[in-house]
Parts: sequence; structure tokens; C-alpha cells
Amino acid sequence: MGQIDGFLARGQLWLVGLALFLVMLLSAQGGAALRKRLARPTGDAEAAEGYLLSATLALLGLLIAFTFSLAISRFDARRQLVVNEANAIGTAWLRAGLASSPQDDALQRAIARYTDVRLGLSRGRDPGEVERETAAAQKAVWDTLGQTIAKAPPALVNSTVIAVNEMFDAASSRKAERSAIIPARVLELLVLYALLSAAIVGYVLSASGRRHLVVTSILFLLLTLAITLILDLDRPRRGSILVPQQPMLDARMSMQ
Repeated sequence: MGQIDGFLARGQLWLVGLALFLVMLLSAQGGAALRKRLARPTGDAEAAEGYLLSATLALLGLLIAFTFSLAISRFDARRQLVVNEANAIGTAWLRAGLASSPQDDALQRAIARYTDVRLGLSRGRDPGEVERETAAAQKAVWDTLGQTIAKAPPALVNSTVIAVNEMFDAASSRKAERSAIIPARVLELLVLYALLSAAIVGYVLSASGRRHLVVTSILFLLLTLAITLILDLDRPRRGSILVPQQPMLDARMSMQ
């Protein structure tokens, strides 16, 4: 199971989809081969098998729907965290302008550099490298803040410190959410259920003596597309469906 999880999580999506489609075809052929070894069913038995096939595909559809709902909710959470971090950075930058004099805007410059580092997440850079640079940029912002608040009016010190803390907390929340993916056991169960369903499809449809290759291929293709879409949504770092970073870009553009 661990190898299956690794392949689903780290393999290229097109390769995962192709492998899943081919294995479902093989499972259907295995089900058809099993049917040939058994006696030909009567009319009542064929009807019962048809009901069994309908129930199996319905349960598979429900499992795909629940897993897709979980993946899309994680995607929405990551998108909202980008908005939250952009808002937190914008607030901290504005309050830094109030806390420092026009001649000494070092804190605003430090926050702007920090924003540039955070934008690395939207430019295809390695997240681990961005997080290391984030830690260094946070230290620079904090050190600059310590120098700035010493000269700031007391009324602004507290609000500026709170804004900077919220900016750092937003970065930590995004890092945690990127690691919050669908549990491996759920994906493994989904794939296993799809393969067993394919075997049942081959078993039941072969009772008529025809292969139904075109119909089953279309069905398996649709199932493959649904599962690969779930996997794509569940890859915040390497998938093709990426969280929009426009709020962060807008926050940086406002620092002019």
C-alpha cells in the first residue's frame, strides 16, 4: 500500500491516469475471464447481477463525490489563506508607515522584501527553500521592528506588533495547510474500489457473450478523469491546479 500511495502522491498525473485506466481494463478482463469459468446465468440471475452492478457503481460514485468534496474544501482553504496572508501583509505595511517617520521607512522596506520572498511560492520555487528564506526575512522584519518601535508613539507600538505577528501567523497557517492533504488510506481505498468495480463490470457485462469494449472504455476513462482531478486538487505544490496568488501580487503592488 505504501508504494501505491507514493505513486499516487508523487507520480506524474498523466502517468498515474494512464496506469489507472489500463489496470481497470485488465480488471474488467479478469472479471470476464472469471465469468467464462462459471455456468451461464439464468434470466433471474442476470437481473440480480445487474442490480449488483448498479449498486457497486453507485457506491463508487458516492466515494468519488465525497473524496472530491474533501479535496475541493482543502483547495478553498488554501485559497482563503492566501487572501488572509495578503491582507495581513497589507495591514502590517500600512501600520509600519505610521510607526516610522518619513525619513526612516526601514520597517516598510523590510516588509516589502518579506513579501517578495513569500511571492516565491507562486513562481514555481521549491517550498522548502522559500520557507527557509521566509524565516530569515521574518527575523529581519522583527529586528527592524524592534528598532522602529523604540522611536514610535506608544499608541502605535501595540497595533504594529500585533499586525506583524498576524503576518507571521498567516505564513505559518499556509505552510500547515500545504501539508494537509487527503489521507493516503482514503486514496488507496478509492483506487481499490475502482479496480474491484471494474472487475464486476467485466464479470456482469460478459454474461451476454459480448465484450462491450467501447462502453467500458468510456466508463473507465470517465472514472480515471475524476480520480486524477482529485489527485490534482490534492497536490498544492506540484499539481496543475494551483491556488491563485493574485491577492499577494496586489499587496506587493500597493507598496509603491
